Amino acid sequence: MTKRFNLKFENNSESSISVVQSYRKVMMQDDFPESLALVHYRGSEEEFQIGASYLSSSDPIDRALGADVLAQLGWQDRTYLNESVDLLIPALQDEDEFVVYCVCCALGHRSDPKAIPHVLKLAQSKNNKIRYGVVSALLGQESKDAVEVMIALSKDSDLDVRNWAMFGLGSQIEVDTAEIRDALLLGASDSDSEIRGEALVGLAERKDKRVIDLLLNEWASYVDVGILSLEAAEMAASSRLYSKLVYLKKTLEFGGDTQFSSQLQSAIDTCQPKIEQVNPADR
Repeated sequence: MTKRFNLKFENNSESSISVVQSYRKVMMQDDFPESLALVHYRGSEEEFQIGASYLSSSDPIDRALGADVLAQLGWQDRTYLNESVDLLIPALQDEDEFVVYCVCCALGHRSDPKAIPHVLKLAQSKNNKIRYGVVSALLGQESKDAVEVMIALSKDSDLDVRNWAMFGLGSQIEVDTAEIRDALLLGASDSDSEIRGEALVGLAERKDKRVIDLLLNEWASYVDVGILSLEAAEMAASSRLYSKLVYLKKTLEFGGDTQFSSQLQSAIDTCQPKIEQVNPADR
């Protein structure tokens, strides 16, 4: 039974090949409005064949496009999953590095465990974009080998690779090991505030008591207070954080950022010391 339904796409009569061709014209630009969402939504035999045809092209941009098409066919219904993955895995050996990156990302969307051993072979690539693609492909995967590679990439020299690997370890898997906690602990001292935030969230989700002192240090040592640190504080729900959170509310300028102010208030509410109710008969 089909789960996906989008009235806007249902009423769109543009052909899938036309959508793909329009996307092809701009896909190498930094910013563009074109999207493959309609093609992905349809996710039928026609769209699969379009993706497969482009993936087999002699033009590397076409092959990258083919990977993009195959990446999300059928949305949550994941149509042509096995067929797409069977085409994408060999494409990891493409001679063009951008194609390899796109294939990694496509396999990440497909999230099929059988692709993991093939993706892992690229984890030590000298190309930052390919290593970023490896992280994208492994997000949410909980096998031992996948986790070990994500731990290694959470220490990568490239900020984007490191950031997404930390995100993957921190909040995209439920596995809890000493090695993961050590990686998160290291990430909590990263020079990048977002990476520190992802690490703090990961430790808080795992109920690691060390996150409380790390949060207090975060707010004392850095000028900018990240929203991820407030999410971690809400998860930690420690009364030790309450007074500092109240101080932040009084002193920070939100600049109309309602999401930030709402998250700060949620953290304050969960960290507020609980007043014990005393039974009069016990007095």
